[in-house]
Amino acid sequence: MKITSLLILRIGLGINMLMHGLVRIPQLQEFAEKTALTFHGTFLPFPLIKLFLLVLPFMELATGLLIIFGGKWSRNGFVLCGIILCLLLFGTTLKEDWNTAGLQLIYMIAVAYGLSLYNQDNEKSTAEDR
Repeated sequence: MKITSLLILRIGLGINMLMHGLVRIPQLQEFAEKTALTFHGTFLPFPLIKLFLLVLPFMELATGLLIIFGGKWSRNGFVLCGIILCLLLFGTTLKEDWNTAGLQLIYMIAVAYGLSLYNQDNEKSTAEDR
């Protein structure tokens, strides 16, 4: 089996997202409460923030699994990951946490690159089938 950059990126990003979810789920209430408090002083209502944070680990876990599974699953995972990152980036910049925002942008670049590689592989496969 030829190891490609897409496979390496899928495994790395997939594990990262999967583990973000897995480690938070056992301490879900504590994670949501503690993180929601960091939004004090923003215009976002506490119940909305807490609800998002209660769902976030499950979305991260699902995203990681989709990316790792490969094929069309990974495309859906990359798209979902991009949406999650946009939401996280919005909240992070609202808090003016620029260091974390910079890290999130690196993740976004990885997701965009993954989608680009997926599309290239998919176009190549389609062209070879003709």
